[in-house]
Formats: sequence, C-alpha cells, structure tokens
Amino acid sequence: MFGATLATACLDMSAPKGPASISVLQLPSPSVVVGDVMRDSNGAPALLSVIAFDADGNPLSGITPQFVITDSIKFAHFDANGLLTGDSVGAVHVLGQIGNLQTPVTTVPITVAPTSIQLVPAVDTFRVPFTHDTTPATTSVGAVIAGANGTFAQGFVVHFALTYAPATIAGKSPAVSLRNGDTVSVAGATDATGHVSRSLAVIVPFLADSAFAAGQKVDSAVIELTASYKGSPIPGSPIHLVIPIVVKVPSA
Repeated sequence: MFGATLATACLDMSAPKGPASISVLQLPSPSVVVGDVMRDSNGAPALLSVIAFDADGNPLSGITPQFVITDSIKFAHFDANGLLTGDSVGAVHVLGQIGNLQTPVTTVPITVAPTSIQLVPAVDTFRVPFTHDTTPATTSVGAVIAGANGTFAQGFVVHFALTYAPATIAGKSPAVSLRNGDTVSVAGATDATGHVSRSLAVIVPFLADSAFAAGQKVDSAVIELTASYKGSPIPGSPIHLVIPIVVKVPSA
C-alpha cells in the first residue's frame, strides 16, 4: 500500500466503546485514472481504508469505515462496490469516518492513463569532488510518464533500483545510494507534470576501493527504473541507466 502511514488522525478520549483512535486515510495508490477505479500496487481494484485502534494502540478488526467526498463539484465517485472511480481529470477530496472519528481530508489526483515512461536525461559522467567530508555529492536521476495527446500522468509510482554500485567500507552507511533529500528512497510518485526523480548520492570517504576514491580509476552506478499500470509495465519500462562515476581530485 502506497503511503500507508499509521499516524493517528483522530482521538476520542471519552468513548468507552469502539475505537479510541483511527489512522489517516490509507490509499492503495496515489491516484485514480479517469474511467477506472482505485488500484493497488499489483494492479488489482482496491478499496480505501482506515485503521481503527483501541485505547492501547492495538489495531481493531471487523470495523467498516465510511468515506465521504467533500467536493461540491466532483471529479470522482464511489461505485456500487465502494471503489473510488475517476470521472474527469482533476482532484477529489476524501475523508474517512468511523463512528464519530474522522480522518483529515486527503487529496487524490484523478489523472489520465499512462502511455509511456521515458528517462529524463542524466549526466553523461558523474564527476564527484574529492573530499574527506561525509556530505554526499548528488546528481538527479528521473523519468516522465506521459499520457495521450501531450498529457502527463500524475500519481504513478516509479521504482528506482540500484542494481550495481561501487563497494562500501564495512560498517559504513552506503557509499552510493538513491535518495530523496536526506533520506534513502527507492520509489516516488509522478507530479502534475508527470515527473519524478531521485538523487544518486556518493560519499567519497566511504568508498571501499581506495584507487577509485583517489580518482585513479572509473566505476559506475547501474539504475533500473520501473512503473506499471493494471499490473503490466508502462511502455518503456524497465529503463536501464548506467552512470559512470569519477572522483575528481584537485590538481596540485
């Protein structure tokens, strides 16, 4: 489940029966395609959900939440099976409710079906400045998912896999990793322009190969980008990217 955080959305300190708290709205996917229903990461139709907790923070079973679209002009609806269904491109605002407890309102993009995924051009060679500092050097790696007729598909998850990376000194954090800001991250959802990116990060002092760390040889990172819809790869997926890495030592 994408973004299935268990943070408490609402507390009821006075209720002697039923849940004491509930989670935020749980989305199987970040978006819904026009004319389609909400789907999970495997491409199967999937319901929204809310997790209920007792006073000790333990999840409760057998409790059915209700869901409400708060928009006056609706870009989606719930079908007879309770599935969120896209009607037109835009955004729908939904909250979940169990008893007298409500989640915060969540925005769900209603988007177009994807027709292709393409790599956003990356650097030909990642030239990393030599340093003893453990602050990583970074370069962007990204993709764009397009829809028909020049449109862009929002809210599709792209997975970034580092299938090969230079070795790390034992006991250290990865010398080469994929990040979103300061956090190691291997997946992200496309924005309103169809783009998503992650940073390839290199920490020179953590490189196990001393010759490579000293700028005496070249190594590389190999990254695979994948995305799917209805359980099938989006055309163009997977994308295989090789980025040569050179540690650039200052001249004397």
